[in-house]
Parts: sequence; C-alpha cells; structure tokens
Amino acid sequence: MRLRFNPPILVGIVGLVAISLVAALCAMLLVTFRGPPPHARPLTMDEVAAAIRTGQQGNSDWGLERGTGAKPPAVPAEMRPVPFLAEALAVRLGAPAQDVRLYGARPKMPMPGMDGGMPGEGGDARAFRNFPPPRGFEGFPMMAPWRRGPMLHEAFLVVWRSGNGWSWITGERHESSRWYAITLSLMLLIFTLLLGPAYLVARRITGPIQRLAERVTAGGAERTDPLPVEGPPEVRRLGEAFNRMHALLLGHVAERTAMLVAIAHDLRTPMMRLSFRLEELPEAERAKAHADIEEMRGMVTTLLDFVRGGDESLTVVRMDLSALVESLVDDMTDMHHDVILGEAMRTIILGDAAALRRCIGNVVDNAIRYAGGAKILLVQDKDQALLRVEDNGPGVPADRMERLSEPFYRGEESRNRATGGVGLGLSIARSIMEKHGGAILFENRSEGGLRVTLRFPVTR
Repeated sequence: MRLRFNPPILVGIVGLVAISLVAALCAMLLVTFRGPPPHARPLTMDEVAAAIRTGQQGNSDWGLERGTGAKPPAVPAEMRPVPFLAEALAVRLGAPAQDVRLYGARPKMPMPGMDGGMPGEGGDARAFRNFPPPRGFEGFPMMAPWRRGPMLHEAFLVVWRSGNGWSWITGERHESSRWYAITLSLMLLIFTLLLGPAYLVARRITGPIQRLAERVTAGGAERTDPLPVEGPPEVRRLGEAFNRMHALLLGHVAERTAMLVAIAHDLRTPMMRLSFRLEELPEAERAKAHADIEEMRGMVTTLLDFVRGGDESLTVVRMDLSALVESLVDDMTDMHHDVILGEAMRTIILGDAAALRRCIGNVVDNAIRYAGGAKILLVQDKDQALLRVEDNGPGVPADRMERLSEPFYRGEESRNRATGGVGLGLSIARSIMEKHGGAILFENRSEGGLRVTLRFPVTR
C-alpha cells in the first residue's frame, strides 16, 4: 500500500512562508552582490581631468555638457564652492589653482569628517584626504574612494581659464534605472514562482472544507449515512466530529419520534372507547362530544403524519407537475372550494406524486382556511419550476414570515380550530420540499394577501 504524504495545514503554511523568505533572501543577495549598483558610480578627479582634456561627453552614469565664454557662467543656487576638490583637479590638469574653480551640490549623505557640508566648507579641508581606510580593508572594493582620491557624488560645475576666456563643464548624474529594473523583475519572478505553490496550498486547505460543506448542505437533516472524510488531518478530524455529532442527533431525534408515535397511537384506543360511551348521552350533548372527539382524532392523525413523514421513503419517478396540479384543482373544485388554476406550463420533474400532492394540498388548504380561496400558477425559470399559490387574505407580518413553516406555529393566534389547523400543514410541506431538493418561500403580495412559492428542480 502506497503511503500518501498528507501534512497538517500548519506545516503547509509554515513551509510556504519559509520558501517565500528564502526566495526573497536569495533575490536580495543576488541583487546586492551580482547586480549593478543602486546609484550611479561617482566620478573621480582623474576622470574629470580626462574628460576636460579629451572632450568626452559623459558615460552611462554621468552626462557632461561643455561651454565657453568671456566670463564664467552663473553658479546654480544649490551649488557651493569646493576649494579642496578644485585644488586636486588643478594638480591633475597642471594648471594654477587660482585658474580652476569647482562647485558641487550638497551631498544627500555627508561623508565622514566633513561636518555635514562640502569638503573645505566649514570643517577641515583636509579631512577627506587625511582619513585613511581601516586597517586590513585596504584591498576591498568599497575602499576605492581612499585609493582613487576624492570623488564627486552629486551634480557639479567646473570652470577653468582658457586663454583670454573661460571654459566650463557641468555634470549631472543619471538615475540607475537598471538596478530598479532588475530588482522589480526579480520580485515579479519570485511572485510568479510562488503563486503556484500558494494556490496549491490554499486549494488543499479550502477544497476539502468546501466539499464537506456542500455534502452537509446537500444531505440535509435527514441524511443518515456518514460523510466521507478527506484532506489534511485537521479537515479529516472536522469531518469525523461532524459524523459523530450527526449520529448523536439522529439517535436523539429517533427516540423522540418513537415516543411521540407511541403516545399518539395509544391515544386512539381511549378515544375509541369514549366514542362508544357517548352513545348513552342525550342527542345535543352527544353531537358536541362527538365533534370534540373528531377534533382530537384529527389532531392525533396529523401529528402521526408529521412524525412519520421524516422517516418515509419517497418513490421518485419522472412526472408532469402540471398534470398533478390540474388534478388537485379539480378535486378542490368538486369539494366547492374557491380554487383557480391560472397559467400552468408543462413541467417535468423527479418526485413522489403522493407526497407532492399532499405538499401542494396543504399549502392550498392553508390559503382556503385563512383567505377563503386560492389561485395557482405554474411557471419555469431557467432550471427551476415555480409553483405559486396566491390568496387575497390579510397577509402575514414580516417579522412572522420565517416562522410559518415551523411545527405547531399558526399565523392566527386564537388557536381556534375553526380558523386554523394544528400548525403542521406548512411544516409537512416544507419537509416534503426539502426531500425533493426544493424550497418553500413566503412573501406578501403588493396588492394584498400572501404568496407561497414552491421551487422545484426541473428535469430535462
């Protein structure tokens, strides 16, 4: 027997998070040690001197522009003179120090020993030059500024005397878009690679739970067979706990049902004896007593039908719902009830004819009892059949609408048998509809009265 790897949900989530963190760390290390620098490379004084001599127009990191004139150009407001760098550049150009001027933008991150300003501005102008690299780190790439001398990190302007006039060169640093492109590409790649495992982990967690919920909903309260359990250990334990709880509830309901059936059945014998003894009473009193006995017998019969209805097995066949409704309306009309059949489309469903006739009859009888009559409509809406029973009665308050199908609940609160039954007719109808995979809905009509809709699944 092959063993299937089935880790808990916690292991799957922790594993996915760990993989995500490792992938993000690898991407960070790759960008840090193998990718381009996040900012443009600074310019050394040697490179600035070479650009002045050769007329170079810049490189991938810097853009250089040249100019000449009889007078020096105007210095931008954000730039400050940097005498120390100007002196270093004059040495490399072989020109007098007074003939070379260098202006630079204030750096965003001041270098050590510069007191927050430019070299030569406020602090010791020799600070950068006299700041040696740490001992033992002279060969590292990051120590290049100390080996190559002072460098330019921000925009600058260099002005030098050329014959009887002046020449100048301005430098602007390009943004390092390549670093951002590589970083974003790696992030997108990691997201794409992790999307698949994340989907599989989420599906493995939610799939069994969703199937468990669908089976619970489809089975209803009458389901007797246990639900199949699958998925991670946590979901399997949930399914097993549900099966145990459902078995306990079924046993509890079965005990109460057997008790009610026994009580209702045993009541028939004393009622039968009372019927015989009533024959000795006077005519007027005997008629009233017989009416009370018949009322009790009807209540017991209804109670037995309701209790046994949960255990009845249906004989489901392919049938024409419209023919069943027409037959029921004809029987109601023969009994002098005000029942009208409106639109009735031919509708094929799977159902038990006797149970459905009883279900629809209970709804129609409820309308006759409270409103004096009923109108029946049968229409189709896509893959559903809608049987509507409408009346012109007083309707039902909205806060009581959901209780209409509860056992022993009556919309008419007087509990008078002349104006209402035991309160089980709509409960029986709801139970039959649920067994057929349908539903019963209640709503007040805008023109007055109540509309009861029986919704059936249609068979093609």
